[in-house]
Amino acid sequence: MAIARDERSNPANLIAGKHITYFEEPDIIYMRFGGAATTEDSLELLRRQIAMSEGRKILFFLIDAEDLENIAPEGRKAVAETLKEIPLRGMAVIKAPLKAKVVTKLVITAINLFRKDSNLNPIAFFDTEEEGRAWIASRRKTFAG
Repeated sequence: MAIARDERSNPANLIAGKHITYFEEPDIIYMRFGGAATTEDSLELLRRQIAMSEGRKILFFLIDAEDLENIAPEGRKAVAETLKEIPLRGMAVIKAPLKAKVVTKLVITAINLFRKDSNLNPIAFFDTEEEGRAWIASRRKTFAG
């Protein structure tokens, strides 16, 4: 029997020694911020997430923003311009204190300004990962078939 690998402790998923991002089948891009995200951090997160999205019809983000302090302005701009091409169908943000909620709402609103299908990519905030995953599962059912 194979032992499941914990992607959160996999060094290959670590960015700048503090952020983590990886893909979970069938359609979730997980991301955890480990403090402030510099422009370089943001660009590397984006590079990996664009690669994860290739060939996918729908995707959801599960974002752990508990430790998010800020995202550099150039990083926010790059995120908004780049993620408009990913077929996002919802972004669940978990464990976010007020400052992180403001930062993530700002970035996601900017993403949706550039999208033709912005109404299909809502943002929702949850206290726990379980609540965020349940919301993603309900969104997934909306697009099944």
